[in-house]
Amino acid sequence: MTSYRLAISAPDHADSRSLRQLAEWLRGDEQVGDHATVDLEAAPLEKSDMGSAFDAVKVVLDEGFQLANLVLAVATWRRTRPAKPGVVIERNGIRVTVDTDDPEKIAQIAAALDDASE
Repeated sequence: MTSYRLAISAPDHADSRSLRQLAEWLRGDEQVGDHATVDLEAAPLEKSDMGSAFDAVKVVLDEGFQLANLVLAVATWRRTRPAKPGVVIERNGIRVTVDTDDPEKIAQIAAALDDASE
């Protein structure tokens, strides 16, 4: 199993609602949902916080999953947003931002994440 952390990098979209929408989108995606566990990752709580907020989506993928499918699903989700936020995907300290739906760039992003092997 391989784990990825996804965070929305646009400050006006880095809220729990947008992250929940992204998580639901990934769970419902045919290529991702059947091969991944998608959870929301809680932000650290401060003493004054009343409840929990989310700061990332955690995706754990089955072995053999084509990483480009995850990047493509994120790019497709971005296209549905009025102000297309960038989505940062992190694996083993390597961070890449999905801010395009260009197939060539998606392949480059997937390759960069794939190179971040454990």
